[in-house]
Amino acid sequence: MVDVRNVRGGDGIAAISDEVDEILDSVFKSTEAATEQFFVNYDKDPDPKILAGWLQPRCWRELDYVFLLNEQIRRYGLSFERKHITLLAKQSFQEAEHYEIVGTAIESLGGVVPTSVPVEAVPWSEFLWDCLERHPLAAIAAWNCSETSASGSFAPTFRAGERHGFTDVVRIYKQIERDEKFHVGLGRQILSAYAKTDEDRAEILRAMRGMRDIAWKTFTPESVAKSMMVA
Repeated sequence: MVDVRNVRGGDGIAAISDEVDEILDSVFKSTEAATEQFFVNYDKDPDPKILAGWLQPRCWRELDYVFLLNEQIRRYGLSFERKHITLLAKQSFQEAEHYEIVGTAIESLGGVVPTSVPVEAVPWSEFLWDCLERHPLAAIAAWNCSETSASGSFAPTFRAGERHGFTDVVRIYKQIERDEKFHVGLGRQILSAYAKTDEDRAEILRAMRGMRDIAWKTFTPESVAKSMMVA
């Protein structure tokens, strides 16, 4: 797991840091276990189109992050320091790059790149955007939890990709893994810098708890089976 617990940025979430860490550890482990189980099933029927289906909600997340981060900047950016506006914009650009490269991987596996939210990712997307409506820090907290969740999938994906010879998928996700360290650290920094009140901290915890219960589910074999039935 990416460890950003000592990220500099303020003490705004110091009072809730133990619960934040517990949530992030939990969602990381849930996603790691779901990914391991997906590839246990995949080993029995290694159809590239199944892997493409598994990647589709991940691909959509990248694009939804682009939309969300840009809207976060538009609505709330001027309440942040300039450096944080710049860093959020940098993350948005990297998410757009991820949408492109994961999309290329999906096409190489015989799949179709999503241009609208896949049905199995609807609860994730709706919750993320609801958080943006609720509070200036809630969406950041939610995507910070979601990004931490995604990092739980990397090691099992690398092992399976190497086992099945999907060298492009491994290469792409090693690049994404490097970027995610920056994204997760930035989220922690912003939450630490701008959480000022008990209400702020309550909204952060609400967002993280909600995303903890959602983020890992699209990594499961059941989620892929559902997407293949819809397709």
